[in-house]
Amino acid sequence: MADALIVVAAAFAVVAGANDGSSMLSAGVRVPGLRPVWSLAILLAAIVVGPWALFGTRVATTFAHQLVPFQGPEADRALLVAAAASMVVVFALTRAGLPTSLTLSLIGAVTGAGIGADLPVRLGVLVTILAFGLCAPLVAAAVAYGASRWLSRSLSGRRVSTRLRHLHIGAFSLQCLAYSANGGQKMLAVFALTAGATSSGMVRDPWWLALSVAGLFALGVALGLRKVSAKVGTGILAVHLRHAVVAELCTFALVMAAGLGGVPVTASQSLAGGLVGAGASESRSRVRWPVVGRLVGAWVVTLPASVGLAALASALWRLAS
Repeated sequence: MADALIVVAAAFAVVAGANDGSSMLSAGVRVPGLRPVWSLAILLAAIVVGPWALFGTRVATTFAHQLVPFQGPEADRALLVAAAASMVVVFALTRAGLPTSLTLSLIGAVTGAGIGADLPVRLGVLVTILAFGLCAPLVAAAVAYGASRWLSRSLSGRRVSTRLRHLHIGAFSLQCLAYSANGGQKMLAVFALTAGATSSGMVRDPWWLALSVAGLFALGVALGLRKVSAKVGTGILAVHLRHAVVAELCTFALVMAAGLGGVPVTASQSLAGGLVGAGASESRSRVRWPVVGRLVGAWVVTLPASVGLAALASALWRLAS
């Protein structure tokens, strides 16, 4: 069981890189400013330093202990099922052309695995997470709408492009820090439970675990960036530098605020909402609404699919043992 858990945890980090990391890099991959290799370096540095030295592991602890307490003889099996089910759902939806949220999938899979393994599921925690998840892309779109209009009026003159490039570097770096304080910690939670890096109900982040997670995450980005960027970075709208700056700043504000409160929020959902708001502030026709509709449809399907698959697998495994 221990070897299987380690393999699944490693695969989960790779999938997170392909899904989350590629989504975060996608908004800026086709605009001037940061090259993809430097964007990835900033993101990896944030993943290592954020939980380890700056923000702690509140969100990782929510995944590992607050939603479903992974303790007792059923815990290892439930954890294995949750991680595997979340990856299956994300892979199936992505293959169907519906890139979705791995964070949302893991939340559903953890809940379903807990139900199937007869572990207690804290409904209050689940409702709080879902409420934040529902509001995040809507708030990001609304804030980006206003911020994009203000930015267009505020920046003028010959040096607009240079200022936007500098703003893009800062905004992207802040977005990466927010990810390390929030959704990026789901990898840490899975690995920490697998490796026993928990104590007193809190997830620990030793240096070897931080570096391992970052390395596997980088592999996932290398595998998934091209495909995901075509869906998010250019699918929602033709992204210009000002759109990327506004969307990244909105993502930072929302995801960081939730992360400091220990509530998992998906950075890719907030980023997509920010891009929609930034594009719509110029013209509704700039936004490719059919693509937005497919993204929303994928998010709607993700949670019940993850809950159902994980609950079924966990219950069947429990009955068979």
